[in-house]
Amino acid sequence: MQRILLLSFSTLVIDPRVRRHASALAGKYHVVTAGYGAAPGYGDEHVSIPQPAPSSYVKKALKAACLLFRAYAPVYWLDDDKRAAIELLKAQKFDLVIANDASSLPVAFALADDRVPVIVDMHEYAPGEQVAGWKWKYFWRGYPTYLCRRFLPQAAHVVTVCDSIAGLYQSEFLRERPSVVMNCPQYIEAQPQPVGDTVRLIHHGVADPSRQLELMAQAVLLLDERFTLDFMLMGTNQAYLDSLRQQYECSRIRFRAPVPMPLIAQTLNEQYDVGIYLLADEAINCQFALPNKVFEYMQARLALAISPNHEMAALVRATGIGVVSQDFTPAALAQVLQSLDATQIEVMKNASHQAARTYSSESIYHDFQRRIDAVLG
Repeated sequence: MQRILLLSFSTLVIDPRVRRHASALAGKYHVVTAGYGAAPGYGDEHVSIPQPAPSSYVKKALKAACLLFRAYAPVYWLDDDKRAAIELLKAQKFDLVIANDASSLPVAFALADDRVPVIVDMHEYAPGEQVAGWKWKYFWRGYPTYLCRRFLPQAAHVVTVCDSIAGLYQSEFLRERPSVVMNCPQYIEAQPQPVGDTVRLIHHGVADPSRQLELMAQAVLLLDERFTLDFMLMGTNQAYLDSLRQQYECSRIRFRAPVPMPLIAQTLNEQYDVGIYLLADEAINCQFALPNKVFEYMQARLALAISPNHEMAALVRATGIGVVSQDFTPAALAQVLQSLDATQIEVMKNASHQAARTYSSESIYHDFQRRIDAVLG
């Protein structure tokens, strides 16, 4: 059986996209996962990459000097986890390496050593991952562009999450347009649930200050008493999560513990009516965001209420599964929610039901599987 390495410098147990890659390859190939943490519960074999220790002042100074003078290659190999990955994996033989995100590119191609094909899943647009600031402007801005320019043309194929980002990669770095593999979860058998007197809103995701989750809380406080909101957040930034709780937790806004990734859609289906997401479009990846949660809401047979980010809005309008606010303010999100009655929400929940199989990993990953088969002959 041919061996495929799934490489990602992320905590694999909470990385839904890498999980879906492994599921698509299961049974046909021997899948070796490599990433942070213990074995994630998928794949045939796992190599745990130690997470990097905090950088010393000396290492920070070296990185800063290299970045300032655009000596980008040494910056990458100053990271302990990247060197550890090479040591842990170099003795193994693979028939294909699947590299996830720009952070895995140099390691993936070092392991492949010109003899093994590399398929790169760039997820989002690497040069647009950070909002501009002085550190980004003077030090880091050129670094992801260097990684893309240096390595992407060598890839057997490149994959990303949506058409807009595929176009950016083609125009900047590639001749061939990348494939699109949307962030769709596994299909579940479920039915839309009726809407009661209370409209139950849900937002699940990461407690990250850059997401400005407080905007959704502020929108709900503008709504009438029909509406409640639950946040289901992974506490990656505990201070931010605590701050949200202190400011906004009340009878209509609650914070609940997250559920395991495979149970998200089923849990949401049983307990909620509308999945909400307001994401300011300050960065390229926010403008073209098409995240997991959109499809998890759909799989849960919920209606959606979202901000007018290009890719999300196009999908919601094309499928009829929800409403799109006029702009990125809490007031605009509140306005479209306030306009909904139970009948309209149920129509949108039924539209999610109709779209759920089309936008499931089983459907979306057919092309990904064909690409793997073609590259491996």
